[in-house]
Amino acid sequence: MTNPFRWDPSLTERRTGRPLVRDPLRLGLLVGAAVMIVGAFLPWAEGMLGFLQVRFGGFDGAADGLIMATLGGILVLMAWRDDFLEAVDGAQRWSPMLIGLACVALWLLGRQSAELRILSWEEDDGSGSIVAGYWIAGLGVAAVAVVGSIASLRRRPGETGVPLPRPRMPRRDDVESVAAVMGAILGAIAGGAAALNLFASPAVGVPLLFFGFLGFVFGGLAGQSVGRRLRLRA
Repeated sequence: MTNPFRWDPSLTERRTGRPLVRDPLRLGLLVGAAVMIVGAFLPWAEGMLGFLQVRFGGFDGAADGLIMATLGGILVLMAWRDDFLEAVDGAQRWSPMLIGLACVALWLLGRQSAELRILSWEEDDGSGSIVAGYWIAGLGVAAVAVVGSIASLRRRPGETGVPLPRPRMPRRDDVESVAAVMGAILGAIAGGAAALNLFASPAVGVPLLFFGFLGFVFGGLAGQSVGRRLRLRA
């Protein structure tokens, strides 16, 4: 007969998912996001105005590359967690696909901005063309879009039909997630505003990304902490 007071050591062991290198979806999302971030920092178009070499990158114009790099950082955090891509429903499940599609749109808008800049160089009797940095970013964008879509659309255990977002009434458990998202958004806005006030316009690209990312991370942690307290008090 089993002793009901016997201690089972397995009950105190922390359950973890597969290591990152053994999970194709997480690894693919991480590598794709990293390639996209690298491509966002590289020049997307290069040309000549007389004897002057000119460049256009993802942080110029509408800063499409800056937004892509920020979304890439969010995807890296998603891939780093061993349970994020296993969500059954809700924003946690569908955000990889939505962010991947948003990166595709930004990459195409970046092509339009680069072409307009090349056209302006040609109007000034110069020349220019799209360079490898744009296509490196596109390789990462394609990877995160495909892997993110697979991660969101694949069937979970127990699902028999096509997975679709299921609307439901808000629950008390949603307070923590909503507060974390709101804190991350407000933190990113605050960090970006601080960078714009502290640095001159020509050199604000990298500080804007850095401060915005820090605000996103710490704002999300702060919002999660506040949401946890509200959930416990509700």
